Amino acid sequence: MRRRFLSVSGFVLAGGESHRMGRPKDQLELGGETMLARQVRLAGAVARSVAVLGPRERLAATGLKVIADERAGLGPLGGIATALACTRTEYNLFIGCDMPYLKARFLEYLCAEALASEADATAPESPGHELQPMCAVYRRRALAAVRASLARGDFRVRSFFPRVECRVLHWPEIARVGFSAVIFGNINTPEDYRAAQLRSG
Repeated sequence: MRRRFLSVSGFVLAGGESHRMGRPKDQLELGGETMLARQVRLAGAVARSVAVLGPRERLAATGLKVIADERAGLGPLGGIATALACTRTEYNLFIGCDMPYLKARFLEYLCAEALASEADATAPESPGHELQPMCAVYRRRALAAVRASLARGDFRVRSFFPRVECRVLHWPEIARVGFSAVIFGNINTPEDYRAAQLRSG
C-alpha cells in the first residue's frame, strides 16, 4: 500500500508556454489521461493535498485546485515561491507536468528522504548527474531564499540551492533502490511525445 505523508503538500507545475511542443504539455494524453491528470494522481498518492500551479484561465476547466502565480512571467521558480507562500505544510513536493516516466513509488521515496534529512531542498539527480529541481521537495522555510533569487532576476529553479541546506539524491543510490534510468525523462518536443506514447502503449 502506498504511503501518504500528511506533512507534505503536493504541487504540479503547469505554467509553461510549451513553445517547442506547440501546445500545452499538461493536456497531452498518455494511457487515456492527460499529463496533468496523471501528475496530480501521482502526487495525490503520497501527499495530503494537491494543487496545480499555472494560469487559472487555461486550467479552470480541469476542475482541479489551481493556484495562479503571485507575479506572472517568473517561470517555475515564481510558481514555487507562490506555493511556498500559501502552503499549509512545511514540506512540499513539486513535480513538472511534462515528466511521463515518474512513478508514485519514486515520489514516496523522495518524500521519505526529504523528511528524514530535514533539508530545505531535497532533489534527485539523473544518471548524467544533473539535478532535477522540477521533481523535488522544498521546505516552506526556503521561501526567503527563493524570493531572493527572484529579486536578483535569477529565475533558474536551482538558483537558491547554495543558500539553503540541500539533500541531493545521487543517481547511484536511486539506482540501488531499483528505479529506471528514464525516470526523469520529459516531453519537450513532438518527438519526445511520440516516444512516450510508444512506451505507455
